[in-house]
Amino acid sequence: MDKETRKTILQKAKKYKKWTEGMMVNPIYWEEKGNPYYVVVYTRRKTPIASGFFTPGEENVEDAMKAHRPLALFSDLGSNVYQNGTMRSSVKLSFYTQPLDLLVDSRDEKVQAGKAAYAKLLKLQEEINEFMAEYKDYYENDVLKRRLITEKDVEKVQKAAVSLDMFQYRSGSVLLKHHEDIEAFAAYLETQNGWKSLDKDTRAFLKDITRHMEEVKKAFDAMDFIEHENPEKMFRLHYDRMVKNNKAALEQQKENIRYPKWN
Repeated sequence: MDKETRKTILQKAKKYKKWTEGMMVNPIYWEEKGNPYYVVVYTRRKTPIASGFFTPGEENVEDAMKAHRPLALFSDLGSNVYQNGTMRSSVKLSFYTQPLDLLVDSRDEKVQAGKAAYAKLLKLQEEINEFMAEYKDYYENDVLKRRLITEKDVEKVQKAAVSLDMFQYRSGSVLLKHHEDIEAFAAYLETQNGWKSLDKDTRAFLKDITRHMEEVKKAFDAMDFIEHENPEKMFRLHYDRMVKNNKAALEQQKENIRYPKWN
């Protein structure tokens, strides 16, 4: 967004701002009938409380209504994917690889099952790291350069949000099913000479990963996942539900849109 466009958008948005609030204009825009529409988010203590949709020219209510859906979806879902995905992909692979590289000379079935489960968590971590690297490249080197989003971008960010939920579901499933096995694996390693070769953070991570299983179970249940043996079918079921839920959320958002007036 060039300085002149940003200045114009903020001048328009300022008319609907309360004195205790802040404003943030998203540089991403949606085009209707050749006019770029931007979303301005009004905040209080950095928390979004309302929004407005503006174009450098003259706003049209119907066009702004059309711009609301893609701009809101891309902004809200994209922000969640970026923030939550970045947090999840920040876990060091060495937290998994270092323990797995140690020799496990035990015939205890729970220890072996724990090592296998820990290996599954490593694979999931590798997948989410790759997923977020691709998503960040798409956002930073594609979207932020062209600024204009299309329906393909809206679909992509919705699928990205479901993919991130799927990662959480899969990792949560492994932990809930095998947390006792992973604890046995960790306890075994702690008795071996190789334990001292692990760095302090890796030892802490291995022992802490199963420490708050009640919270893991609570978060897992809250996701209310529709389970299906076919991963593609499961993805589609959740994608369709997300689209449906998003429609309802967008209708509620309209109550907090300050401009243009919808009625």
